[in-house]
Amino acid sequence: MQSDNRAQVSLDFLAAISIFLLTFAYLMMQIPSIFAPFQTQSTDLQPVAYRTGMILAEDTGWWSNGTPGQDGINWEDAPDDACRIGLATNKRNPTNFSELLNRGRAGILNENKIKKLNSTYHDNATRVRYLLGLDIIRTYRYNVSLQYLNSTTADPEYIPNNPHPALCIGNQIPETAEVEKMERLVTIEGDSEVGYLNIDATNTSNVTMRLPKLDSFTVKLEGFAEKNRTADARLEVRLNNTNANYSCAPVINESGLLIGGWHSFNKTVIEDLCESNEVRIDTSWCNVSYMWVNRSDWGDCVGDMSMPTAKLVVYIW
Repeated sequence: MQSDNRAQVSLDFLAAISIFLLTFAYLMMQIPSIFAPFQTQSTDLQPVAYRTGMILAEDTGWWSNGTPGQDGINWEDAPDDACRIGLATNKRNPTNFSELLNRGRAGILNENKIKKLNSTYHDNATRVRYLLGLDIIRTYRYNVSLQYLNSTTADPEYIPNNPHPALCIGNQIPETAEVEKMERLVTIEGDSEVGYLNIDATNTSNVTMRLPKLDSFTVKLEGFAEKNRTADARLEVRLNNTNANYSCAPVINESGLLIGGWHSFNKTVIEDLCESNEVRIDTSWCNVSYMWVNRSDWGDCVGDMSMPTAKLVVYIW
């Protein structure tokens, strides 16, 4: 009788242990789902928001139409062929004009690119999502804008391009979903352009440009039209502006074999208060390349910085 009782106790003990182990195993499997509502997606959203902000602030973008030799980083000139969006202005390599548009200047945004992004893709969130790589592993929603430095999440103050914001694209930011916000401090460079004067069969060529708020102007000899006329080559660049201090019109005037290298009007010559500039290039028996940059009015002036400053604000969810 006693042995039967012991056997029954052993069976009961084993049953209790089995029930405990089964219960423990069940709880271990259920714990992740129990705490799931309280977990955050930040580990996923943070790197995506950071990467998106980095692409916009440090990359110039890229376009390609599949034709060899026709690709380029000025995607704003061919938005239908864009394959990556970037807002960074192009680096200037003073030693090689052919590599002028090689990479982006981190944190310095180009006004042309901002305008094109806002106007071309304002109502096409799907296209921008693709060009920013936000639909590769999963589909993310986004909101990208350019805001003043004192702007806050509760009271955003967008940089204006009258009468609309200079940049505000994407989806409406939800109030209940998990959202990751990333801000980049950026400066904004005004409109810029690169142009060429090719002599070819003629021996003279000129161009006159009226450029408001000119920040810099650079011109470079690109090549001689005829090798046997290099001694006759001539390059003259004349700057007139509205500032009385420079009414004498600074001039770059070189001829013959002395031509070569870069010739620049920079902020030392182009007075900050100047609102209008007229630049005239006259060239004979040589080809030239030129580049100009206008100052931007977008953003806040900070200290002695030559370009206005703003916040590039990226929301991802």
